[in-house]
Amino acid sequence: MKRRDFLKTAAVGAAAPVLSRFVWANAAQRRILYFDRSTEYVHPPTVVQEDGTTICGNALAALGQEDGFAVDSTKDPSVFDGDLSKYSAFVFYTCGNLDAPKDGQPGMSQQGILNFYSAIRGGVGLLGIHSATDTWKTPGPLWENQPFNDRKGYTNLIGAQFVLHGNQQETKLRIIEKGFPFLGAQGDELTCFDEWYTLKNFNPDLHVVLLQETAGMDDSGDGCYNRPPYPSTWIRREGKGKVAYTSLGHNNSSFWEPKMKGIVSDLIKFTTGQIEVDTTPNIDSVCPDCTILRRA
Repeated sequence: MKRRDFLKTAAVGAAAPVLSRFVWANAAQRRILYFDRSTEYVHPPTVVQEDGTTICGNALAALGQEDGFAVDSTKDPSVFDGDLSKYSAFVFYTCGNLDAPKDGQPGMSQQGILNFYSAIRGGVGLLGIHSATDTWKTPGPLWENQPFNDRKGYTNLIGAQFVLHGNQQETKLRIIEKGFPFLGAQGDELTCFDEWYTLKNFNPDLHVVLLQETAGMDDSGDGCYNRPPYPSTWIRREGKGKVAYTSLGHNNSSFWEPKMKGIVSDLIKFTTGQIEVDTTPNIDSVCPDCTILRRA
């Protein structure tokens, strides 16, 4: 079986015997698996420091001390071959094809991939950060949306796919969903500085949390922001699992910034089941033109 076909099959439905192995952690046992493997560009917050830790991993551990969860951090894909039942959620800051070898180390096994999807459908949450949409990408022309049924299972799981980014800059995010503790107290918009991904192949069942405003953005060079507003943060359901994604988080400093900390805290509370937030799809009503990737 070709890798692409396998990934699509794994996303459509993992084998029942695998599902039966998992008994999901309750709220009193919240533990997060932070996974930041990259087979392509290694983002600054995932770079291993002299003490063996990463900026993002440290920030999540510090947040866990405040919000009441423990964090296991790893780049080793074999973790998905083991017991995943102790985890309430996975946090992915990944890039590239996770089943591909890198630096002489093997990638995720086919069983590990099945376990990953089975865990989520069985109730484990998933939070994708920044380049999690630059992971297991669906092939096809860069400036075209691929048909839904032709997309890789992971694209539909995480909710969209990275296209390109322009210059880092400060821009506005419109707050659509105010049912979160932090975001619900922030008014109608946030102004943040980051490397803003432009995205495509949006899953039609997304519940948009933050909308990327494109008016007034520095669009010099590739023109990737010359498009209508589009989702930058969202949530959705995958079986019993809760999935969330935010495009924020390129820089080391992002993870110690109160806005990023608040957003990540909100999304972890959602993915681990600490809070309930409406996941009714709203992408068509909130940003009906988000599939336009470039204005004429």
